[in-house]
Amino acid sequence: MLGSKPFYRALALAGVVSFPVMVMAAGNEALLRPRQDLSLQGASVLLEQAVAKAAADHVHPCIAVTDASGNLLAFKRMDGAAPGCVEAAIAKAHSAAINDVDTVVFYDMARKQNPALGSIPGILPAVAGVVIRQHGAAIGSLGIAGGASDAQEQQLATDLVRTFENTLPATAL
Repeated sequence: MLGSKPFYRALALAGVVSFPVMVMAAGNEALLRPRQDLSLQGASVLLEQAVAKAAADHVHPCIAVTDASGNLLAFKRMDGAAPGCVEAAIAKAHSAAINDVDTVVFYDMARKQNPALGSIPGILPAVAGVVIRQHGAAIGSLGIAGGASDAQEQQLATDLVRTFENTLPATAL
């Protein structure tokens, strides 16, 4: 029967309806985007630099590093860090990564224009969530919570990320 499911199943088995699959296979390069992502090794290097800088500045934050998708790669809660900083650091890094925007941008927008901005899932209006970039493309993020002040947290995160970006390979892999 022409309109029945067995009819279409038989056509598929016979290869009659495989045309769309063949077309997709021929131009499959357009189906994927090339993507660079921060590695565990890169995250570990950045995390250790962050711990050393925070200790030198006599602050004890929580520090989170994610890949470009916002998945946690590395985390440390320094001795003396407040327990609430754990989730805050991870949320800052996650928000920066998934939105490809430093969280201080959301912080400024929420304070000046849209106080309800933080009610949107995935957007955290806070300081110290910074996107890590290579050749302008996001490859990960850093989140810091528990610094001496908002300004100090933001400066620490920004300085660490910019210094780290300068150590990345000059060419995309």
